[in-house]
Amino acid sequence: MSNITDLNMKELDLAMNNGYHILMGDITIDDLLSGSSKHKLYIAFDPDKLNSNDYWDNIINSMIDYFIETEEYEKCAELKKLL
Repeated sequence: MSNITDLNMKELDLAMNNGYHILMGDITIDDLLSGSSKHKLYIAFDPDKLNSNDYWDNIINSMIDYFIETEEYEKCAELKKLL
């Protein structure tokens, strides 16, 4: 059972980090798509909701909460600048 939990945590971590790098402009969704031909693509947000400010505030706050839990405070500081 712990393998399922470990896998879910790895997927969550991948989604949060992919989302972070997209928001910071380090990569694009197209970059991720081109590199994920053999793997599932995980991102922490719905790209179809790009124009909703409330949606982004919720996503960014969720990402900050996640990175606090993983003690990645530099990422938290960068994300706070986007609010």
